[in-house]
Amino acid sequence: MISLLRPAAAAALVLPALCACSDGGVRPAASPPPVARPASAPSATPSSIPALPAYAIASLRARSYTGGRLTVGARLGGTAQFATYRISWPSQGGVITGEAEIPAGPGPFPVAVVDHGYIPPSQYRAGQDSTKYADAFAAAGILTVAPDYPGYAGSAPPEPDLVPIEAEAVAVMDLIGSLPTLPQADPGRVAVTGHSNGGGVAELVMVVDPRVRSVVLYAPVSTDMADNARRWWTRHPGGAGPLGSPDADPAAYASISPRNFLRAAGPPVLILQGDADEQIPAEWTSATLAALRAAGVTTRLVTFPGATHNLAGADLARANALAVDWMRRCATAACTMPPS
Repeated sequence: MISLLRPAAAAALVLPALCACSDGGVRPAASPPPVARPASAPSATPSSIPALPAYAIASLRARSYTGGRLTVGARLGGTAQFATYRISWPSQGGVITGEAEIPAGPGPFPVAVVDHGYIPPSQYRAGQDSTKYADAFAAAGILTVAPDYPGYAGSAPPEPDLVPIEAEAVAVMDLIGSLPTLPQADPGRVAVTGHSNGGGVAELVMVVDPRVRSVVLYAPVSTDMADNARRWWTRHPGGAGPLGSPDADPAAYASISPRNFLRAAGPPVLILQGDADEQIPAEWTSATLAALRAAGVTTRLVTFPGATHNLAGADLARANALAVDWMRRCATAACTMPPS
């Protein structure tokens, strides 16, 4: 199993507005008299340094995502090219459920994690907003796993000290950690894909989990989580988890925004979006694209003229074909930019 325990990462985070430290310019005299230190004076020790909150990306990077046994349950259907099954795996002290589409043949196959967009848990049905991508991937020989998320379809509830989207990302990373127990899966060739809020889940995973080889984002939410909170989270009870509003606690939102944790060694990212998207402002996508490129991440944006937030028909088919090509291109080596 793989451990992502990197304690040095947590220490590296600097949260804005938490500390205003400066050198007042005071210097000792050339020969200062000795000053006795009181015996009771406290000394600085690691234990006196406040711990970062669990929701900070630095804290997520310090966790271990070794997962556990991925259990394959009932067959749900499929085609001549792949079979669909219910699956489950351990995460956050409970069991998370989802679906897998396993291509025909012995494998091992490259893997795509498919993260669905926001759907109220009471309205969600397994496979919703994931099969329209997963079917195309599996038909092309990519094994897909699509989580229901914590609190969905019988899955265990999310950790209360995490923002909901982070609990979903943790479930995904535990799922990646469980892939070695699925014989048909190649855990060395893992892509993460997501639509809308699922794109936000993928954005978090890509800055935390070094096992991810490539990322495909379909009309993703902002990499600045304050944008998402203002537009959606704070309008619903519990939508921001343990956080307040972005204006009241900007440092907390900075600590959970993937935009602030991008790195050149991160996985290459393909963004697919309609230019008439009614949910995701174009400036959000432009800002994400600029941040990725400024960080040195290999990135490509493909827009679909006249298409809205949910790609359909020929646009969806083209997007899925581009996604499959991107995942194959980046599966085992550094991506080269495809022709425009």
